[in-house]
Amino acid sequence: MKFESTTEHFFSAASLVARFVQKQASMPVLSSILITAESGSVVFRATNLECGVEITLPAKVVEGGVSAVPSGTLVGFLSNIRGGAVAASVEGGVMRLKTERASAAIKTIPHEDFPILPRVSAEKSFSLKAGDLLKLFRSVLHCAATSNIKPEQQGVLLYGEVGKLYAVATDSFRLAEKQAPLKSKGSVPRLLVPAKNAAELLRILEPIKGDVEVYYNENQISLQVESVYYTSRLLDGSFPNYQQVVPKDFSTEVIVLKEDLAQALKGLTVFSDKFQQVSLSVDPKGKTLVLASRNSDVGEEECSLKAAVSGGAIKMSFNGKYLGDGLAPLLGENIRMQISGAGRPLLLKDASDDSYFYLAMPMNR
Repeated sequence: MKFESTTEHFFSAASLVARFVQKQASMPVLSSILITAESGSVVFRATNLECGVEITLPAKVVEGGVSAVPSGTLVGFLSNIRGGAVAASVEGGVMRLKTERASAAIKTIPHEDFPILPRVSAEKSFSLKAGDLLKLFRSVLHCAATSNIKPEQQGVLLYGEVGKLYAVATDSFRLAEKQAPLKSKGSVPRLLVPAKNAAELLRILEPIKGDVEVYYNENQISLQVESVYYTSRLLDGSFPNYQQVVPKDFSTEVIVLKEDLAQALKGLTVFSDKFQQVSLSVDPKGKTLVLASRNSDVGEEECSLKAAVSGGAIKMSFNGKYLGDGLAPLLGENIRMQISGAGRPLLLKDASDDSYFYLAMPMNR
């Protein structure tokens, strides 16, 4: 194998695919990047058996070939190289890299056992803007469960109907739903993407402009964007019927400035207890939302915010961090808080945008 590429392209491809290698590899080849040189291009592949990525970059290929290179060593060397071109060659189990100012020799790994990345046929697919898919995952990922007690809650649910694609995640204590317009017609069945795989997909989507086509079957989901191919397994199991817990009627509604609420919640963390409990009181007569936290070892704080209030007075307690997490995807200046009664979930929405909602369960202590 012998080829030449720009240092920028080489490092960009290697550093991105390196995120998908298996961290504690069951086989040495899974901690490596598979590099394949062919006519006019070089392909970088990596997989952790849960998901995988393939990047094709243009290169001057003198001699084709295949080699598996330890990802950490390769990226570590390239990260200290700036500008110019890099020439790569493999002979006798060693990859030699040479730039204008530096050179390196990296021992390769036998590549015969490197897994083949599964390809999903184009029979079942949907399309939307890459930026919208990015927003879908980014808006709900923080709600996915980290515990494996309920494996189906460690994923992000995707489904589409009536021209919209929905993303949903929950850990039983909170839930988020985000919707975006679908460009393709028809519905999309319930697809459960592992949250950790979706988080890595964000890095691929961030620089992408335009539309993305997503392919799926019963076990896999994949997408081809420009020079990048990504594939992930889907989780088995049934995602909770979350619509049943989302309140439809409300006894109290509060509209408050997002910045005021965010600053208040941030300040209250100084005095919150180990459960991060924050009490929330709505005063319809005074048109105020009062937030308070107390820690017997530290002290207490109370914060009163001006608000537009409709409905009855109510006092409940919530996890302050969870409330703060729900604000990040809301882009408007005003937040709508809706409660259907004591002991019931709190619903957060943008006052002028219904494409996202966040639901937080109350604390009963």
